[in-house]
Amino acid sequence: MELAQWLNDRLKTRPDVVSQKIEQGGFSCTVYYMTDAIDLEMLQTHVLRTLLAPYKGSEEERLGDILERRSYFPAPYSLTRSPEAALDGLLNGQALLCIDGQETGALFPFQQKAARSVSVSENEKTIRGPKESFVEDVWTNLSLVRQRVKSDKLVVEEFVIGSESRTTVLLLYMKGSSDDELVKTIKTKLQAIRTNRVPGSSFLEEALDDRLASPFPKMLNTERPDVVASSLFEGRVALLTDGSPSNLIAPATLLSFMQSAEDYYQRYFYSSWVRILRYVFFGLSLVLPSAYVAITTFHPEMMPYNLLISVASSRDIVPFPAIVEALIMEVTFEVMREAGQRIPSVIGQTISIVGAIVIGDAAVTAGIVSAPMVIIVALTGISSFIVPHFSLTLTVRFLRFMLLFTSAVFGLLGLIVGVFFVYIHLLSMDSFGTPYLSPFIPYKSERMKDAAGRFTWSKRMGANRS
Repeated sequence: MELAQWLNDRLKTRPDVVSQKIEQGGFSCTVYYMTDAIDLEMLQTHVLRTLLAPYKGSEEERLGDILERRSYFPAPYSLTRSPEAALDGLLNGQALLCIDGQETGALFPFQQKAARSVSVSENEKTIRGPKESFVEDVWTNLSLVRQRVKSDKLVVEEFVIGSESRTTVLLLYMKGSSDDELVKTIKTKLQAIRTNRVPGSSFLEEALDDRLASPFPKMLNTERPDVVASSLFEGRVALLTDGSPSNLIAPATLLSFMQSAEDYYQRYFYSSWVRILRYVFFGLSLVLPSAYVAITTFHPEMMPYNLLISVASSRDIVPFPAIVEALIMEVTFEVMREAGQRIPSVIGQTISIVGAIVIGDAAVTAGIVSAPMVIIVALTGISSFIVPHFSLTLTVRFLRFMLLFTSAVFGLLGLIVGVFFVYIHLLSMDSFGTPYLSPFIPYKSERMKDAAGRFTWSKRMGANRS
């Protein structure tokens, strides 16, 4: 069957696909394109004008110039004998030329996508570092990475995933630096994905994870090209997904989520100090409400006498036990945090802060919760914001509720056992073969130069951030 006839049978219900019939002498062809996805000026200049121009040779010579020598059109194009590949190229925004009586089609890459320009990173801001971030177009994102990795060792492999969405996914790694087994594992998993669509990079993150029951993320997502570039230099691999401004890096350890791009644009002593603060307040955001509930409920003798009197007097009019207090404040804080994210950014942050102050003050005045509990929950919420990566913050928020319940039932013993189980879980985890607590457990001295703190550049050259 001729390619043009095959396409006409399948495009009857597609009003956005235009077919333009061109006849000149004994030569007849059809040009297909999508009106909302094609650069009409390029199509007119390089294809339609050429086809309508007089041809001095025979029709056989014209066919030879188009299908064999590829010298007929001034623009580059590719040939395909597969009807499915031709249709796929057309639906991806390319122009398709079908010659009557021929089964071969010519695809012209004249796509014109509606895309936003490169802008400032919204979620990973830096003061001294680069301001640009990824966009939704995967090829634009690749060019942003190439601007920072000008090496012939950079390998880019393309995968098309999704039987209907046909989403382009690019696998990036440095030849000779990345672990061959890591690259092979990710390629095998990408090829094994069977789905009709890929909503975004979060889908790939789940599809590549063999242990979905764990609340801890195993791939680092970032919207910064410089983070991807530095990760490639360190031997990791990156996945760029078309339609997603947030892209993935593997392997990722717990340390990876405690590092910020800002660490590498400030003086080393400041970066080290801030990183230590992150670890301290990461622990506080996880256990502080649980410890307060356990101590006030089961172990009040552990508090200094004056503090005990102050806490007891503030809780004297509260009709609820400490665990109910904590749940009321934690749930309220989570609701305000989610509301602040959904409301337009101009007023969202203001509403969150004002709402927290008003509701907290009203709750204390009404005797629903005590003032110490408001302070504990507020300090916990602020502490969670010091974690640079949002995916780990979500994990902390989930585990905080789990530890609250164990502390409310078993006291400090329940808190200690809960933290112990989290620790055992972290010990059992790995990210594509890399231990999740690396380089602390197992201990790797050469990588400690960029772990709890950050050494100077001269001392840490060659140290891996994982």
